[in-house]
Amino acid sequence: MINHYLRRLRGAGLLACLMTALHAVAATAAPPLAYWPLDEGDGKLATEAVTGRRDAVDYVFNRARFKPGSAPLWRPAGSCIRHGCLLFDGYSTNIAAPGLSSAQLAQGFTLSAWVAPHAFEWGDGGHYSAFLSQFDSESKQGFSFGVYRFGTWGIKLGFGSAIVDVRIKERKLPRDAWSHVAASYDPAKRLVALFLNGEPLLNVAAPVDGEFAMPALPLTIGRYSQPEQIGGVFKLNTFLGLMDEVRVGAGPSDAAAVSAIMAADLSDRHGAVPTLSPSDLRIASSIFDGDPHRPQYHLMPDAGWMNEPHAPFYYGGQYHLFFQKNPFGPFWHQIHWGHWVSPDMVRWRELPIALAPEDDGLATDGIWSGSATYAADGTPVLFFTAGNDAAKPNQRTGMATPHELRDPDLVRWDKYATPVTLQKEGQGRFGEFRDPFVFRDGARSHWFQLVGSSLPGRSGTALVYESSDLRNWTPRGPLFSIDGKRFPGFEATWELPVLLPVGKGADGRERHVFLNDLHGQAYYWIGVFDAATARFTPDIEAPRVFDLGQGHFSGPSGFVDPKTGRSIVFSIAQGERKLQDEYDAGWAHNGGLPIVLTLGTDGELRLAPIGELTTLRGQQLLDLRDVSVDQAAAALSAIHGRALEVELVLAPSPLAGKRGLGVRAAPAHAELTELYVDTARNRLEIDRTRSASGRDGGVQGGTFALAEEPLRMRLFLDGSMIEAYVNERNSLTSRVYPTRRDADGLALLAQAGDRIVSLKVWTMGMTEKRN
Repeated sequence: MINHYLRRLRGAGLLACLMTALHAVAATAAPPLAYWPLDEGDGKLATEAVTGRRDAVDYVFNRARFKPGSAPLWRPAGSCIRHGCLLFDGYSTNIAAPGLSSAQLAQGFTLSAWVAPHAFEWGDGGHYSAFLSQFDSESKQGFSFGVYRFGTWGIKLGFGSAIVDVRIKERKLPRDAWSHVAASYDPAKRLVALFLNGEPLLNVAAPVDGEFAMPALPLTIGRYSQPEQIGGVFKLNTFLGLMDEVRVGAGPSDAAAVSAIMAADLSDRHGAVPTLSPSDLRIASSIFDGDPHRPQYHLMPDAGWMNEPHAPFYYGGQYHLFFQKNPFGPFWHQIHWGHWVSPDMVRWRELPIALAPEDDGLATDGIWSGSATYAADGTPVLFFTAGNDAAKPNQRTGMATPHELRDPDLVRWDKYATPVTLQKEGQGRFGEFRDPFVFRDGARSHWFQLVGSSLPGRSGTALVYESSDLRNWTPRGPLFSIDGKRFPGFEATWELPVLLPVGKGADGRERHVFLNDLHGQAYYWIGVFDAATARFTPDIEAPRVFDLGQGHFSGPSGFVDPKTGRSIVFSIAQGERKLQDEYDAGWAHNGGLPIVLTLGTDGELRLAPIGELTTLRGQQLLDLRDVSVDQAAAALSAIHGRALEVELVLAPSPLAGKRGLGVRAAPAHAELTELYVDTARNRLEIDRTRSASGRDGGVQGGTFALAEEPLRMRLFLDGSMIEAYVNERNSLTSRVYPTRRDADGLALLAQAGDRIVSLKVWTMGMTEKRN
């Protein structure tokens, strides 16, 4: 609602209206105790205008560990209410000021600010993500004024003997748009009042016993005083979004006074509130420039934390891909669906959040992983795990469709109001029901849905459902299962099921690959899917590891690209860092390269990065053909870089041993990571014993027999990422975090008598910026 004074300011007689507004302020407004205009535009301090004091703005990159330091995220006047404002990043940004005293607030107080939340926290501990907070829960003293779940908002006051929580639930704050919020306490009348955009919404009586008092704590802007924590590192209850014109007044205010303050704030804009663009609330990827560990050409969000990419589809000339996103920082929490688009599955552009938890009874506690398909008319449709802890089970399948098909980016999505699939007793392990993978059977004009679960006494499985309209689903039983006693650990829920065609076997029957995720490791089976029975029969019962990096490649998702007919798989490349390192870096995890899956003539899986990746090649640094090991090693040792592609073809001699590449090499090999095939032990391995490699080092890998063929290794280096594909039969994804800036060299691993058939090296990078 546009308040009385703003309506008048938009009309004629601006000066007269301003005089009226200022008169109202003089008559009824609380005299200012503190005021932060947040107009600095740069630097690590925010001016408190009443006293002239300069308060510190805490921000992770004030003391950056992995990149050059940079200032907090100030925004220019065009996006702000007056001359500037500050973007709070949701986990590290807050301002600590000297605490207010009980004497200063003896006649009551008014708190106010302009806020534009970008997302809403879960409300851990029942606390607000505070705009302003000076609260002690033990003594029940002080106040916490902020936003809660789903955009509800309010103020918590301590009266010694009781805590009063006055919360607005009907008039929620919008995301990515400015609102003016104010809270007033009148001790003479013992009334707490809340105002939204100058409109009074609530007047609540304070308890008759007990007196309001302030604790001996700092006053914090942007974070609750006593936040919940994760791992002793990440502090929750922290505001995410823009904030401007933050005030504390010594005394209560009425609607006229609050409206007059708003009018004065907007006088230079003739009463108009700025409209925000996505870039105003985005933390740009350029903020992380100079971080040697951050990948440059692998798929990742602009900032913060991600988990598995999922729900790929192609529509209107663009590929779309979604991902598990915590907008509040580089840690697991507050799960939303992030959204990317790309013309080629290589150059991705991040869009606004596609799906968020809402107070809708459907997915109030998380938008978990899922997939995408097309309706009969070709409209893309999303399926997701709707988390609702008030329901039993708390995991159901939800569905969403584009809000506006004429929007080329399909930014907005509308959730179907009710779950489309509910687990019933007897359908797998009750309460284990997640990660729907939906695909269409063209021959039957029906859709199948696979949902991860497990079969008690047997193993994990994917439960199958069938539908003719995408809204009504009939259970068809488990896709398949294995003997859990023969394969310990596989009795757990199989998460993230994926079923894709890969080609015809020697018997002429179409083969599919079934992938899942178990304990953070991807596994697969090759077999025959029978649409009539909705059953999958694996050629071999034993599960096989997909990617030999031992847990770095996980969270598979995939689709059949309608443009090319290829079966393509996406993954999450786990970061393997400690919580403190992820806090200090400001980002966590990225996607692996998109992989094409096919069936070899031997009936085994073949995998290779998509061909479009060659468009990222820049300067060719090396191109050797038919040279000795010594010649190749000398040439390779002269090459340095953090974003490279290396192609090695090596003809081995009969001598058994290690053959491959050394990467992230420092001078004298003070730091070195080795990636190789060991023909003496028939292993593909990465040796990180001389590497800085996150939580775990050592040697990782798995069985790989080179047999009577050359070694063909295609290696991608990108910041901390190491991703290798060997003879198109296996991949190995891993991470290293060198401590030395000069650990960017290459080396050759070979045996006497080996011959280098070819060795090529390219620089790799984006040809256009992602922001």
